[in-house]
Amino acid sequence: MTVGTMRVEKYGSGSPAMIFVPGLSSGSWVWDGAVAPYAAKHTVYIVTLAGFDGVPPATGNLIDGAESSLVQLIATEKLNRPIVVGHSLGGFLALKFGIDHAALVRGIVAVDGLPILPPFSQMTPDQRNTTVDMMTAQMKAAPSAQFLAQQKATIATMVTSPADVDRVASLSAKSDQGATAEYFGELSKSDLRPDLAKLTVPTLEIAPVPTVPLPYEGPQAQTASMADRETGYKAFYTSLFPEAPNVTVVTVPNSKHFVMIDQPKALFDAITTFVAALPA
Repeated sequence: MTVGTMRVEKYGSGSPAMIFVPGLSSGSWVWDGAVAPYAAKHTVYIVTLAGFDGVPPATGNLIDGAESSLVQLIATEKLNRPIVVGHSLGGFLALKFGIDHAALVRGIVAVDGLPILPPFSQMTPDQRNTTVDMMTAQMKAAPSAQFLAQQKATIATMVTSPADVDRVASLSAKSDQGATAEYFGELSKSDLRPDLAKLTVPTLEIAPVPTVPLPYEGPQAQTASMADRETGYKAFYTSLFPEAPNVTVVTVPNSKHFVMIDQPKALFDAITTFVAALPA
């Protein structure tokens, strides 16, 4: 079904309902593995945002349109304080929804979705806007073949198995180039940190820790143990949630950005534990 600007797939039954939101250039396929663990006890909704995976692009502010569509889904389906689970861009959207509509949800899960993208976290708003406008314009202007090659190169840093990289890149290629650039621009300019005191609902932040240290981790990480790197990742992710009263950061070792592909059991175990502890 279509709700607002989103395509919505519905599975199972039970309360509280769970709404799963994919990330940039991803469709509902990214959350296929969530159906079996949760549809037996929960009504599961998996959405695809406008412009991704064959869904027609929308106009106006795309993140605001997606947020409004989530409000519409909750109202249309008469959901009693569902749990919103998002990955990447979808995780940012879940956090924003928890800030703006705390009364409508009982829990938020952000899978490597953060209140601000780390590369821009130390920039001033003007610096961030200038940098992001340039990057967005380049994404929009790139020839299709070049854009898709760049997307695949980026995905290779986000998924561990080469076979999974090929599969994710092939599926992501179904998304609209202009919509991908617009969402990227809106996300990269955004900073939820000033509003995190409003994120009062229980929130789980999933921090993946890759098996092989990434270059931005610095030279010390190259010889650090996984346990030490997990500690570092947890501290860094926690630092991005100043003033947030109810956020728990859980690390998932041996995983890149697409945790549900690299380490699905660890991810779903963490989500299940979080959901079980939520107040009714």
